[in-house]
Amino acid sequence: MVAAVITASVSRRLFPAHRVLGSAALGLGLAHVASLTVLAHSWWWICLVLVMTLWCAKCAVGVFRGAPAQKLLVMSALMGMLHMVMALGMPWMGAHHHSVAAHSSAHGNLMLVMAVPEFIVMFWAAILCHIQRSRGSLSG
Repeated sequence: MVAAVITASVSRRLFPAHRVLGSAALGLGLAHVASLTVLAHSWWWICLVLVMTLWCAKCAVGVFRGAPAQKLLVMSALMGMLHMVMALGMPWMGAHHHSVAAHSSAHGNLMLVMAVPEFIVMFWAAILCHIQRSRGSLSG
């Protein structure tokens, strides 16, 4: 029973893409923490970003170890969209960024810059999901 928990199952074949994608997501989490040190945020916003970063790290480590990439795909898609909304502004986001003009241009620009790697992780997670599903259907 313990050996089954420690070893990867047949459906959890490890591709090199798992390592790359997991590492990229972990790096993106570190970039979020670094952005907190550079730009001023309220305490509740810092706590929220740290919780989301821990959630990201959990998914990233799972993918790094060979887990399916669906959760990472959904999370990076949501985060990328949130970065775009916070930078470009939406009425319900007025408490945070509302628009690039609500904060310094560096803050808004950083939000847009952070959206790009989120979408790149989303894209590669989708490709990995497709590979995993294709190989799973071939072996089944």
